[in-house]
Amino acid sequence: MPAATTYPHSLLAFKEDIKHSGLIDWIKAHTSFMRPLHRYYGVLEVNQQSLVFSGSDEKKGGHFGLTVPISDIRDLHLGFDSVFKRIDDRSLGIFHFVPLSIHFITNGKESTVYVFANYSSLIRQSDNQELFDELNTLMATFRK
Repeated sequence: MPAATTYPHSLLAFKEDIKHSGLIDWIKAHTSFMRPLHRYYGVLEVNQQSLVFSGSDEKKGGHFGLTVPISDIRDLHLGFDSVFKRIDDRSLGIFHFVPLSIHFITNGKESTVYVFANYSSLIRQSDNQELFDELNTLMATFRK
């Protein structure tokens, strides 16, 4: 069994966090060397069975953790959508810097999180393409 892949310096926000972000959040996301819209900062890990996020809640403080079994992931989308819009990012997605949305079922309810895996503010990039490819591969094994 391959080892888990770890993405340090990862950003995460639920769909509701993006929808309810305010003017101050938007201004911060559009300021040089600031992070894109997000609520949680931490480490993202992917193993054969699950996607695990462990970090801190930057809005309310304290620890935040999320575990999503790979089998519960319903869809992935790499790019902007009707919730995380191109205008929500200061580069407008020009440099192929786009969010990864992960749609999953938890406790019988649909949820969506937006991720920037291993985000680097210095060079403004993430490992979202790598994470997208890895999750697609793992999801395919559950659909066989």
